[in-house]
Amino acid sequence: MKKAFTLLEMLLVFTIMGLSFGLAVLYAQVSQLRADLHGQADSFVSYVRLAQSDAASGKHGLAHGVRVESDSYTLFSGAVYDPLDPLNILVELPPTIEIQNIALNGGGSDLIFTIPYGETDTYGSLNFTSLSTGETVLITIYANGILDY
Repeated sequence: MKKAFTLLEMLLVFTIMGLSFGLAVLYAQVSQLRADLHGQADSFVSYVRLAQSDAASGKHGLAHGVRVESDSYTLFSGAVYDPLDPLNILVELPPTIEIQNIALNGGGSDLIFTIPYGETDTYGSLNFTSLSTGETVLITIYANGILDY
């Protein structure tokens, strides 16, 4: 009598291995999407802190701000956003991430920091949302320029 695996045993092992591999790939994709979302939120917070720092330091003697849109945000100098200013820094989001629920004081989409303290009258909150997973990151901007996320 020879010892061997039956066809049923082999099918069972291959099925279990296939399911394990499929779940591992799915978990890796979700982890990557989550990392992308948090990385984009971190980048946005860094740019907002840069705008606030520029205003607090009196760079160019101007206020500094961030224009927030659903698929991008733009750093700008001055109390009013000028889309034609060549010094604007535009940051576009990947198509899987969107900024939603923009609720800034005054109802606009411009977060403006004033000199000399880097404070803002356009404080509020917004969400970075992963369109693939539905996960969100809430970012809150306070009047004194502090960010919480």
